[in-house]
Amino acid sequence: MLKKHLVPAVLILISLLMLIGTKEARATKAGWLGNTLFFPMLRSLKAIETTASLKQEVFSLRKKLTEETLTKLALQNELKQYSQALSISFDTGQTEFELAEVIGFSGQYSERNLIVDKGKRHGIQLGSAVISANGIVGKIINVHPNHSIILPFSNPKFQIPVMDSRTSVQGILEADISGTISMNMVKLGSEIVVGDTVVTSNLSRIYPKSYPVGVIKRIRESQDNLFISADISPFTLVENLEHVFVLKKEGVR
Repeated sequence: MLKKHLVPAVLILISLLMLIGTKEARATKAGWLGNTLFFPMLRSLKAIETTASLKQEVFSLRKKLTEETLTKLALQNELKQYSQALSISFDTGQTEFELAEVIGFSGQYSERNLIVDKGKRHGIQLGSAVISANGIVGKIINVHPNHSIILPFSNPKFQIPVMDSRTSVQGILEADISGTISMNMVKLGSEIVVGDTVVTSNLSRIYPKSYPVGVIKRIRESQDNLFISADISPFTLVENLEHVFVLKKEGVR
């Protein structure tokens, strides 16, 4: 209650003081009040107003900088995608593909699948083959309107026919739970050697023939001594992928 009436009382008191005395005395008091009270108060109010204006300007500049940074990052990401599309290191023929970004994973590490940001709305179909700029990646096993799930060749559930590009010796590409990628079920005595390139087979119903898979790094006999297996160093490292290319089936655009 006291605070409510304090300011009006002070103003009334100052007004009464200004009325007392001669003209020269009132002028002196007015000058003193102006220098000690009113002018400092006006400067303080101006400083407060300037500070508020500066804060608003800083906020606007920060907002603009954030927007420009996000725009720049989006452009850099788009440029990177187009660069990767142009950097495919093998012939894909006339096959069309959809560029997709890896946005997540599903499943345990040894059986991990990839999630990409393209789905039915982008023409992705169940069973479509997936490649990277360097070689095969896997196949689509689940399709949603705006995303899809890829079963990669590093998953033990994935199998496709492959062959030695030099001799056309056929085998089955498989992965074990430890992550070893192998060309299995190769007939004993077949002509394959370390350093040969393994590609997709003409028997594959997922991939076109001769898409690169990897290089043979070790050859070993099976326990029954009827087949040999070739451990492969793949051209594509699934765990490092940012973007992939989903091959479109004929008639899908």
